[in-house]
Amino acid sequence: MRHPADFPPGTSWNYSNTNYVLAGMVIERITGRPYGETVRDRVIRPLGLSSTTVPGADPRMPRPSGHAYSKLSADPAATRVHDVTHFSPTLAHAAGEIISTSADLTRFYSALLGGRLLPPEQLAAMTTTVESPRHPGAGYGLGIVSRTTSCGVQLWGHGGGMPGSLSQAVSTRDGRRVLAYNLNGDWTEAAGTIEEAEFCADGSPVS
Repeated sequence: MRHPADFPPGTSWNYSNTNYVLAGMVIERITGRPYGETVRDRVIRPLGLSSTTVPGADPRMPRPSGHAYSKLSADPAATRVHDVTHFSPTLAHAAGEIISTSADLTRFYSALLGGRLLPPEQLAAMTTTVESPRHPGAGYGLGIVSRTTSCGVQLWGHGGGMPGSLSQAVSTRDGRRVLAYNLNGDWTEAAGTIEEAEFCADGSPVS
């Protein structure tokens, strides 16, 4: 609270990992348990996400797993690459302290947008968006982003990054077509290209 507000309340929108951390703290205050246990009981186990965990301070990756690489620098000219596979993910807390696979992310988004995880009124509130200043043409809901491809397919999903890893998952609104993938280097960005290739062919929607 020592920092000035980005804008007066109710006048604009901006993304902040802090809000997800606060959401995790609210869960812990209400339940009296670590937020990861609630995620496990309410999401991971019911959906059968057998390769998804909230590891806490455990720096190890399950086997088999790919390695993660980072330049550990904001300098675009940096060339040295570091193996950062093992580290404590607590730096993200409820904003991203999770290990999963593309298969589990696909299952999760299919269940979420297919209406099998939330009551209809909550899913409707989640997918009610506001304009995203950071991403022109995209809308931001409650933890989910909506954007439209060049061929007119509306996609819903969210991406995230940790040192050495960038992950993305997007789905059609009905949850019937889902794309999830991971890049094991955190200095590149190819999300738009990959999604266009998956959902559009020669400028036409892929069924």
